[in-house]
Amino acid sequence: MYIEERETSPFFYNYGGVKMYKVLCGEEIKKYTNTFKRMEKLLPKLNEAECIILEEDKETIGYISAWKEDKKYKIENIFIRKEDRYKSAGTKLINFFINHSKKNGKREIEYVGGEQTVISFLKKYRFKEKDGKIVLDIYEDSKRKKDGFAVVISSIFLNIFLAVIKIFGGIKGKSNALLADGFNSLSDVASSTAILLGIHFSNMPEDEDHPYGHEKIESIIGIMVGIFVVITGVELGKDAVIKLLNKDYTAIPNFSTIYLAMISIVVKYGMYFYKMKIGKATKNTALIADARDSKSDVLSSSGVVIGILLSIYVSPIFDIIVSIIVAGLILKEGISTIFEVSDIILDRQEEDFIQEIEDYIYHNTDIKNVHDIYMRRSGDKIFLSLHIRVDKNMTVYASHSLADNLEESIMTDFKEVKEVMIHIDSLLD
Repeated sequence: MYIEERETSPFFYNYGGVKMYKVLCGEEIKKYTNTFKRMEKLLPKLNEAECIILEEDKETIGYISAWKEDKKYKIENIFIRKEDRYKSAGTKLINFFINHSKKNGKREIEYVGGEQTVISFLKKYRFKEKDGKIVLDIYEDSKRKKDGFAVVISSIFLNIFLAVIKIFGGIKGKSNALLADGFNSLSDVASSTAILLGIHFSNMPEDEDHPYGHEKIESIIGIMVGIFVVITGVELGKDAVIKLLNKDYTAIPNFSTIYLAMISIVVKYGMYFYKMKIGKATKNTALIADARDSKSDVLSSSGVVIGILLSIYVSPIFDIIVSIIVAGLILKEGISTIFEVSDIILDRQEEDFIQEIEDYIYHNTDIKNVHDIYMRRSGDKIFLSLHIRVDKNMTVYASHSLADNLEESIMTDFKEVKEVMIHIDSLLD
């Protein structure tokens, strides 16, 4: 398919160090004809392709040639100079091309070259076989981001609504518990806004400075949510204790405040269920933390109902006592959230998952020994490293092929695994 030439000069992109990337179109490619001939026999279809050139010290070491077609790119060829194939040059080139495709509004990349070595390479970068084609859905993670945004935005508006009715209802209805619960919902607006920013930044693609991606931002936001919950619990508890000590509990709440608290219970439980469902489905730790916050709010509002009823029919002191109990429950939930998300940041090993990987290797391969399996979570992704022992007489090529096949198999069958690093040892005599 013919690609119209750009009106501007070639686009240069500095990717760190001395490596440079050039995007060439049409006649610009002809300037590199002699370069392509020196590198290999296969040449790009000059005027019909767009090329990404990778240069180091002003010397071309590799390229990708592709055609534009509606919402996709069709890759004709990927070539890396032989002496640079084990220096991550191919990785840098394909990552740049994926980001380049996103910037040009493409949704899919298809490889049409047919070279098996290239296909094996591309499968490491989320390319999949679909209807006999080797394709990459560039925005396969966009549903995760879209679902996360939808949940958090709805949470922000619902919390604003609840904060308004509970704060004004608490003031007018003379209920300290409902008023405090209203400020609790107001703090949820701030935490949900923080999560919204976390979802946006965590979905940014990996780059030279952040080769493992940005998913850990979600865990950082999860910690922030936990801190918000802890602060809310402390403030609510402190105010209630002060009023209790000062015997400031003579006002009897209006019965109508119960209805406002019940509305909050229903809305908050729906928010908890929805957030937890999407959070678990997308492995979004910040969203799961926010779901637990919504669950604590259900307890908070339930305590408000009980406190108001006891205040009306027994003594006004119960409005304060229940506020202290609810504050304690909120504080406990916040601390639990902080500890749980901290485990992810500190790379806590999940024994069940590691055992599953070990069983998978022994069941599906002839490898007799696998050890030192370690994992690191980053958002919804897992980075895995492990050691395998092979026959000491096995050639480097054979052992490397074995490791490559194992790596690709794990990444195919365990969707959360983004990268596998395999170290090869020899079997002990």
